Amino acid sequence: MVKQEFTPADIWAMLANVTKKHEELAEIIEKSAKETAERRTELDRLDRRIEQDRLEREKKLEQDRLEREKKLEQDRLEREQERLERIEANRLFDERMERFNRHLGYFGQSLGDVVELILVPCIREKMNAFGHNFTRMGPNKIYDRHNKKTLTEIDLLLENCDEAMAIEIKTDLSVKWVNRHLDRLDLLRKNEDITGLKGRILYGAVAGITIDEDAKELALEKGMYVLQMKEDEEKLEIMVPQKKVGRW
Repeated sequence: MVKQEFTPADIWAMLANVTKKHEELAEIIEKSAKETAERRTELDRLDRRIEQDRLEREKKLEQDRLEREKKLEQDRLEREQERLERIEANRLFDERMERFNRHLGYFGQSLGDVVELILVPCIREKMNAFGHNFTRMGPNKIYDRHNKKTLTEIDLLLENCDEAMAIEIKTDLSVKWVNRHLDRLDLLRKNEDITGLKGRILYGAVAGITIDEDAKELALEKGMYVLQMKEDEEKLEIMVPQKKVGRW
């Protein structure tokens, strides 16, 4: 085997080649390290974004939980307030009815008794003070059709030869009862041959102990008198339509 001999030029050439390879390798390592650092930076940025999203989701969930608890507590407080208001309303109603019963001296009497004890003694005189001249009154007035079936019933009727007033009386007067009385007035006029109202003016009035504000406004707007029984003062307050007293 022939031994290969290197000249100094060959050795320098090999050293130069090794140096070049080393430099190329160093560039590759440096480039790889730079790319690795960039990827690490991007991963760190991604991790921070993921963590931020997680924290925001947790914050949102906590806010939703707090809002739900707040809403539940608010609903509970509202229900409790409504319960207390119902209790108070029932208490006041019981007190009012107890005073009413005490002043009237009756328990469980009929509506006709209320008319007789409160309205009858003073109603005709009070209504005549508004320009009427009623000479007769009749509680619980019932009109029958020709076939003997009931046409309608009036809680209290004031009348004379020229005019009449039909009064609807309720403990609690609501819009429903006002509308029913308006229908009753029309019915009385349409059947004047039965009711004996032919040739006479017919007025309307509603009365109550507790009167709904909407019921009062509707009755006054339609031209009816509104009579409120004041059980505390034991008197009768009469409200007159502002525009014009209605005639049926």
